[in-house]
Order: sequence, then structure tokens, then C-alpha cells
Amino acid sequence: MVLRKVSLKDIVRDIRSGMDEATIRKKYNLSLKGLQSLYDKLIEAGLFGKEIKTQPRKLNLLAILADIRGGMNRSDLRKKYALTDETLRQVVKKLLAAEGKRSALDGPETVIEEIDEFLATREFVRHEVDFEVPVYEADRPEILGMVRDVSEAAMSVAGIEASQGDIKTLVVLGDELGQFSSFEFEGYCRWAFADSVDGACIAGFAIEKISRTDAQELQRLVHLITTGG
Repeated sequence: MVLRKVSLKDIVRDIRSGMDEATIRKKYNLSLKGLQSLYDKLIEAGLFGKEIKTQPRKLNLLAILADIRGGMNRSDLRKKYALTDETLRQVVKKLLAAEGKRSALDGPETVIEEIDEFLATREFVRHEVDFEVPVYEADRPEILGMVRDVSEAAMSVAGIEASQGDIKTLVVLGDELGQFSSFEFEGYCRWAFADSVDGACIAGFAIEKISRTDAQELQRLVHLITTGG
């Protein structure tokens, strides 16, 4: 059983990070039946509601405010506190609202309501790629990885070194038949782990910034995967 091999804390962290079902099954060596059993156990333990969604986070606003005043940039803030763009916007909004109101910052933790990220909602369900789609970091084109699965909101790749919280600009190479062209996007690493077979890094990225033209090519890739042409 998976619960004898890994801690519940690890499993819950991966689910809340947005790790897709295929990757969870691969990481913990689960069958579909085993995955459903795992969900049932987590629900029974009260760790998730029936919809398997994220829970509100507690963040230290005073510490974040000190880092901002110390000159820490947006990218470093996101990485240090494992924040999405939306959560960082909420933090900044709360800090601005609390400006000049000492009571609003008393007791340094505050609850930040993050957007619910269901494990299998339409926008986060990624489609497995059954052909080679190379990908590389924009500033390290000599190292090629491969796209494992993709949606219009997220992508997981193998062979690109990353850690949770990293922000990377990734370039996906178009196919030789011209069914989709190369495109790039800025991705936020939501999770990463080393493959148990070959040790390669497998990482999941939320697509945070993408141009309209590149988004169209991404849509063409998703369409190709889901329809076969």
C-alpha cells in the first residue's frame, strides 16, 4: 500500500500543488483503483472535502512586508513563499488595505484564500503526449526535455531541472509537419520530483504568461493530442 511507502503529508502536498492524476499514479505506483482508494482514505481522514480541493493558507504578512521593503523582487517573493500570481496579488492587496491600520497587521499570520484547484477540473486536466515534443529553457537551449502532458493551463515536462516555486521561460518546439509551430511561455513550477527509473526531473508548470500568438499554437498542440489531427 502506498501509505506504507510515503507519508500522508507528502501525498497531500502533491495533490494541493496541482499534480495531475497521471503523475501521482506514476510517482506512487498506483493503479486507478488504488488512486481512488487513496482519495477515499484522505477524505475519511478529514484531510480533504469530497471535491479534493486546496485549503486556505496561512502566510506571515509581516515577513513578506519586510522582504518587499528590503527590495525583494516579485520572482523571489513567489519562490520564497511558494506563491502563485493570484495569491501574490491577494497578499499585496491585503498589505495595501492594511497600510496605516496597525490592527490589520497584528498577530503576524493571516489567512489567504487561494483559488480552489481541483485535481481533475477541466482547466487542469492535462492530456498525455504519445509522441516526442521537445522543450527547453529559453536561456539553456542546449538541454532538451520532453513534454509529458499538456493542457491550455498547464504542462508537465521531463528532463528540465526545476524546483517548486521556480519561474522559467520554456520553449516548446513545433513539429516537422507544421501542425503546430514553436511557442514559448512563462511557467511557474508547482511540483517536481526525480523519476524513480532514470532519475530525470519531472516537473509540472502552471502557464502564467503567454502571448496571444503562442497561446494559439498551444491550442493547436492540445487539439492535435486530443483529436489526432
